[in-house]
Amino acid sequence: MSFDNDRARALWARTTVRVWPDAVILASLPVERAAEAASLAGRASPGFVALIVERDEVSLTVPEALWRSEPLRRDASAEAGPFRVITFDLGLDLEVCGYLGPAAVALASAGVPIVPQCAYRTDHLLVASEKLDAAVAALDALVAQARATG
Repeated sequence: MSFDNDRARALWARTTVRVWPDAVILASLPVERAAEAASLAGRASPGFVALIVERDEVSLTVPEALWRSEPLRRDASAEAGPFRVITFDLGLDLEVCGYLGPAAVALASAGVPIVPQCAYRTDHLLVASEKLDAAVAALDALVAQARATG
């Protein structure tokens, strides 16, 4: 694996790969259900939650156990998972270019599909639960390479 630039390599050398303890579900809901989705997201804390409201859909990522018993589930047009959430525990400047690229390449090489979900200061990936071990191994190798070449 090669890094696009020295800054990305230096950031990966400082990255800690963190796996959230609970499996999550990614669901697609009609925009008319945005308020209910936001309420559910609030109830899911402190678990991993992501809520994206777009023109055509609401995408909601919530802990699987909560979703399975949620009445809002019947309004979902699609759901996928269970996924596990991997967080790159490193505060990133919004001006950074090329940070996520090496992870995407390493995971693709390991046969691990990803669903990126980025926050203001950290990046997160959803990976299928059964691919978690392969994903963590690939990412740990990426971090080790960055540290060795730094």
